[in-house]
Amino acid sequence: MSASNLARTALAAALAATAFAAQADYDPVVGKLLFEDTMNQTGRSFTGNCTSCHTNVQNRRDQISFTTTGQHNQFAAIDAETALNRLGYALNNFSQMKQFQVLEVDQMTDLAAYLADTPKTSETELSFSASAVNTPTVSQNLDLANGKTFGQVTVDSVAISGTGAARFTLKSDTCSAQKLANAATCRATISFSAPDTAGYNATLTITMHPGTSTTKFTRTVALAGAVGVVTTPPPSGGNGGGSNNSDEGGGALGFAWLGGLALATALLRRQHGRAAS
Repeated sequence: MSASNLARTALAAALAATAFAAQADYDPVVGKLLFEDTMNQTGRSFTGNCTSCHTNVQNRRDQISFTTTGQHNQFAAIDAETALNRLGYALNNFSQMKQFQVLEVDQMTDLAAYLADTPKTSETELSFSASAVNTPTVSQNLDLANGKTFGQVTVDSVAISGTGAARFTLKSDTCSAQKLANAATCRATISFSAPDTAGYNATLTITMHPGTSTTKFTRTVALAGAVGVVTTPPPSGGNGGGSNNSDEGGGALGFAWLGGLALATALLRRQHGRAAS
């Protein structure tokens, strides 16, 4: 392998691993502008904007998400790294997308941040350890934050279900029946108690719908509790319950490498441009 290829591969791996280490630096609001008006926002000429292929962002999110039941979900809780990896794969493998390889690294990360800008919970799992039987634990808070660009969302309900549901108590709930504007938050507070030392598991489900739509979607948080031990909740599924994408293929390692490669290509192009000038 040539020195340049080695450098490119090393850079790709580094970018894939660290692109969202400082995610707060990336702006979904800017990403929204790039997605909807790509040419004017970048000052470059393409065959069309992102919306030319993807009518709206929900269409793109639908393709990124793949649930355990084999269904796509346009409202899935996509994480920013996954969005970046999918974007990198598309830039390298779809002819109509390769024109966008000229985008700057920060522009691609802003786009990925926008794709991932959906309502999210502050935790995907909560663990409780009671000090004694029939003794409630200290309550834990769980926040739901609407995306900065998602639009108004209405929370229909917050409920605890599962075989151990009776052992978990929803102490307070500022989410149910609330309409959350962009970037608004609400909070559910949960505690645990048990009559014995057995371990208990349950699921907290927040059900909501966007705007005036009747389509409902959920966010789930795994709950686990026991007396006198630290418990580990079962996996909550992440990313709407799965990580594969039927239209983009490849495993997690492949996505990370290809996402990094897309960013590396853009960064190297910038470096070469500076050297030439």
